Amino acid sequence: GLIRMSLFLNEFFFFYGYLFISLSLSGCLYISLFCLVQSDLSVIIAYSSVSHMGFVICSLFTLTDLGLVGGYFLMVGHGLISSGLFYWVGCMYDRLGTRS
Repeated sequence: GLIRMSLFLNEFFFFYGYLFISLSLSGCLYISLFCLVQSDLSVIIAYSSVSHMGFVICSLFTLTDLGLVGGYFLMVGHGLISSGLFYWVGCMYDRLGTRS
């Protein structure tokens, strides 16, 4: 959605890009610090997913080819790795009875 809108709202993305980049980076930092105090692995994976999407927003708002390609790779890698991590936590919960 953001990539399609960047074609039409290029000036908006150019002028307000630094604002969104700084907000997403500060959100990534805040969520990463919040993950440090969690003990449930599924919650840690979920919050780290939100943090990763902040990095995707940063890469998309750079409006460069390298940023778009990096955002694509981060989204695909995130989708594959996060699903595997949730599967691993589910298997661990079945065997051990805990997600800590």
